[in-house]
Amino acid sequence: MKTSACILSLLAAVAFNSSALASGADTSAYQGALFNGDSQKFHDAIHSGGPHMLSVTVAIQQQKRTLRDPSGWTEDIKINHLDGILGLDLTKWLTLYGGGGAADVSKANLESGSNGEFLFGGTIRVLDYMVLEPWNDIDNYWVGIDLNSYYRSSSLDYGSHTADMSELFGSLTMSFYTRPERAGIWDRVGLYLGPAISKLSVGNQDEDQMFGFIGGFQLNPNPNMGLKLEVQQFDGMGMGASFVFHF
Repeated sequence: MKTSACILSLLAAVAFNSSALASGADTSAYQGALFNGDSQKFHDAIHSGGPHMLSVTVAIQQQKRTLRDPSGWTEDIKINHLDGILGLDLTKWLTLYGGGGAADVSKANLESGSNGEFLFGGTIRVLDYMVLEPWNDIDNYWVGIDLNSYYRSSSLDYGSHTADMSELFGSLTMSFYTRPERAGIWDRVGLYLGPAISKLSVGNQDEDQMFGFIGGFQLNPNPNMGLKLEVQQFDGMGMGASFVFHF
């Protein structure tokens, strides 16, 4: 994925955000929140769909990446993650989280054991904006922008040797959500996508492709629960899924 494509997608996201704000200017007093602005009646945090400060998440992820060593030689790897994460909504626009689990790496004919890993990070909800006010029991719609970043680390055991693995990840995603005014089988459903950056290191090897994209689908059966499916595209395509519960 070329760097120029990532930059263009980021500019497109900003342009779309600006047009959305302009289209709702006449009713903006009741629409959304910008940097935790006053949204009163219709404000509803969209990060994971929960009305409570604390959340617990179970997440699985498989990454397919290409690594390059100092001599320029490259190889493809597959990384599996299984993590439990505790989140804290400090404000309507800021969530901090941390946790840990297990990770393993497969490359060529070599596979590491399942090793412990830890991670910590945060999400800033830059924009939570209701594009259309609900009227006459018609569904309402949101557009959002989230800035997400995390760091995770693990020590891999290959039997004959060990290697440290770390990743510094960041993304800027635009989301599109809808919520029915009438009670149904789901509380909110939406899509999100945007550019991402991943600084990955395994032993003396680093990522061959730092810039990429992420996108996903999120379904909230009720305000306390969220299900998410996500795709990451860097050198290869990785996939993940998570379940979050607010309490």
